[in-house]
Amino acid sequence: MDKIAEFLEELEDSFLSSVGAATPDLPKIQERLNQLWLDVTRYGPVSMPQIIDRLPSLGDFELPPPMPPPPPPPTWYDNSLEWVERHPWEAGGVVAGVVGTGLLVGYGGTYMRTVRARRLKELALERKQVIIVLGADTALGLPLVLDLERKGYIVVASVATPRAADDLERQSRGCVRALVLDPTEPTAIPVFLRSVAQALLRRFPINAPGDPFESSPAPIHSVISLLSLIPPPIHAPFENVSLENDYLPYLNATQITPLQVIQSILPLLRNVSSQDNKRKTIVVCLPATATRVGLPFSSMQSISAAGTLRATEVLRRELSVAALTGKSDAMKNIKLVVADIGSFETDTSHSMAPEDVYKSMERWSVSEKLTYGAGFAALSHHSRAPRSKWENFKGIFHDEAHYGVPRKPTNVKVFINTMANVVSNGQFGPTLLGFNTGLGRLRNWLRGERFSMGAGAHTYKFASFLPSVILDTLLSIPHLLISARNALLPVQPFVRPPPTLPRTETAPPPPQVQIETVPVTDDHEDTSSEAGSEADVESNSGDGPADGNSWIRLNKSETAT
Repeated sequence: MDKIAEFLEELEDSFLSSVGAATPDLPKIQERLNQLWLDVTRYGPVSMPQIIDRLPSLGDFELPPPMPPPPPPPTWYDNSLEWVERHPWEAGGVVAGVVGTGLLVGYGGTYMRTVRARRLKELALERKQVIIVLGADTALGLPLVLDLERKGYIVVASVATPRAADDLERQSRGCVRALVLDPTEPTAIPVFLRSVAQALLRRFPINAPGDPFESSPAPIHSVISLLSLIPPPIHAPFENVSLENDYLPYLNATQITPLQVIQSILPLLRNVSSQDNKRKTIVVCLPATATRVGLPFSSMQSISAAGTLRATEVLRRELSVAALTGKSDAMKNIKLVVADIGSFETDTSHSMAPEDVYKSMERWSVSEKLTYGAGFAALSHHSRAPRSKWENFKGIFHDEAHYGVPRKPTNVKVFINTMANVVSNGQFGPTLLGFNTGLGRLRNWLRGERFSMGAGAHTYKFASFLPSVILDTLLSIPHLLISARNALLPVQPFVRPPPTLPRTETAPPPPQVQIETVPVTDDHEDTSSEAGSEADVESNSGDGPADGNSWIRLNKSETAT
């Protein structure tokens, strides 16, 4: 095999050498052929005849043509075009949204500056509108006054003390004038009205340079009375209330004073220029529980609130009659609104501490304590408001919530926004891109001339529509449970102890004594009774034994201490 391979290699070498010697121009022939192919493909016919098509087919032995390669996956651009073709309306909406967003981003700053300048110009023109707030030193008065000032109004507020007036003006921005009005003193009302007339001539802000007075008084836009929300000084049964000493000062503060101020301001609301045709609003705030239902041991507040409510209803009907039959158009722009106020976060008058409850019962008579004391002491059972609904649910199964979980107060912003919406006739309602949507006026129309707000206000509103028999039964259920609980308690007072009591310090154990038995002789046997009596006298006389032969002796360790 090796010799054959060598022979083939020698034969190949000799063939190549002989061919190369015979054809020295063979590489040039290859170049000529390549050049010929290029010339034919460049200048020859457009298409070369297909020789394979002319060949006969192999029939069943012919191989099928190869499968074409798969198409490339569609790109994001292709998918987008396909979605636009299938959803033309949605595509148009997207294009419009993108264009609108671009315009808003590009020109939004300029537009909002224009709207803000227009609003400031309107507020500057309306700066002379005055709102009188009675009882600005109450729990809801201070946040309301400061919010009305921020909204562009001049606020003339009444407070009970000069110190409260200074504090209120110090917290304001110069458009609040605080005047002193003690609601328990009827003689202070004329002085307050003269101060109001002078305040209407002042130029605001107060700290502005120049002449401090205007040539004409500013028009009164609205009056808000919070004096009826003042809590009563005492909580007691009607039998114990002194109508002359306790109720009359409270009646002057919560009913007579606000009604007399409104009575004196009505001519100023009526005698306005024809150009000032905006609606004037009088808002009287009343406690919802005392006005709607009247709970036990709140007779002072209930009587005053009920009288104030009836007076406002009569005045509202008189204004309606005057607007329909009178010749003046000014009465048509005066509106009287009553707001039933529930519990808010700043209001703490709804609960009493146990020590305050029993302190208020000190001046009661013995029969009154025995008659009303058990029910009145139940006011001491109060706990904090729940922080969440889950905590409210868990409080049912804990001992800390004695009678359920108390009602959670409403945020003060609800009261502030509602009052601003009422006095502005819906001007500060919801807006869209700086424009008023009109929902504020619609909301005022739906509220009507009497509405409720705050925690518990709507509950007592619907409860007031129940028959008196059903309402009294529902209000008596808690007291019925309290009476059942008191019947199970062994001793007075009828108060459930708190869950966490302070630890009591245990007293040290008494010193141990050792009694020595004195040997008895024959002489002592005869006079045993006399010796016992003499020993008793000796042990009870003086601070210690007279000699060392006492029949009672302490231990040595205790004697040393």
